[in-house]
Amino acid sequence: MTDPVRLGVLGLHNHYHAFPMADYITRGIDGVELVSVYDPRQAYAADYARQFGIGAVAGSRAELLADSSLDGVLVMSYTAAHRDDVLACAAAGKHVLLDKPIAMTVAEADAMVKAADKAGVVFMLAYHVRYLPAYQKVREMIANGVIGRPLTMKMSIRCPLQYVTDTPTSKTPGWYVDPKLAGGGGFLDHAVHYTDAMRYLLGSEGRTVYGKIARLTDHKIDLDDYGVCVITTDKSEIVTIESTWHAADWYSPMASPEECLIVGTLGEIHVHHQKSPQLEVSGRGIAGRQYFDWKGDDRQMISYRNLVIEFARAIRTKARPGVDGRDGLKALAIIEAAHASSALRREVSIMETGV
Repeated sequence: MTDPVRLGVLGLHNHYHAFPMADYITRGIDGVELVSVYDPRQAYAADYARQFGIGAVAGSRAELLADSSLDGVLVMSYTAAHRDDVLACAAAGKHVLLDKPIAMTVAEADAMVKAADKAGVVFMLAYHVRYLPAYQKVREMIANGVIGRPLTMKMSIRCPLQYVTDTPTSKTPGWYVDPKLAGGGGFLDHAVHYTDAMRYLLGSEGRTVYGKIARLTDHKIDLDDYGVCVITTDKSEIVTIESTWHAADWYSPMASPEECLIVGTLGEIHVHHQKSPQLEVSGRGIAGRQYFDWKGDDRQMISYRNLVIEFARAIRTKARPGVDGRDGLKALAIIEAAHASSALRREVSIMETGV
């Protein structure tokens, strides 16, 4: 019998990822164990450990990483901690599954990628869109030419700030709206998922970006609550990404906060991620429109299980995971370029930001 992959959790700041991953591991993922957790909020970490049957609550990051039996770490800390957390994991020889975004800046991300390479550890990013059945189906159809050559893509989310909380029981956004800890607001928060999704679905790289980042509402925060950018890819596709916290407080996010439309020369694909049907497509070999839907966990939550399975596979085989640190760096580079464009009030080349 193969020895289990033993994982720790470093930081619980992104509970939206840390909790469902732990839930799936606790319910049973073959060959994966969750054995320790550290968060500076020790009572919070202890509650998390009790909820998911984790045996050890470390008193520090160093204590967590000193466990020689630990194979990998789920790094779910706030964004400003990512660089130091990943460098510490690499120095300790621990494989990393990191929350998004990879870092505060592309320069930090580059240092993290190089450290992981030097240490020979797996460095995977938790871009869950890649592991959702609906988007995996989209990628398959595009690759098979169902909509011909992709021309445009639009992907967006609209969410009230009240739905962004720093713990599962909190009613405030906490670190998410602290510039020193988060680095960016409503645009960075989800748009970095979509810049990665663009690369995953289209197989394209961004070349130029025009962005507008703003605080549109009367939220008393020091970060943006709205952002939009238009990307021109290396295949001349035009991709629009919008990510916001500016929806009204009463707005129900389950009404479809996330939407993706890809138009090609032969048809189009439309994803309403949290509505039914989730996916509709017209194109080659399809009479009218074809509809797809997924039930239960397969609608959304299964992506967190799939991420952990992929991480464990990469650790066992020492193979490149489906989405790694370089992918995280490239996704962040587009966001960084959008912020630069907004400040400069002109289109910028991603090469201007150093990638």
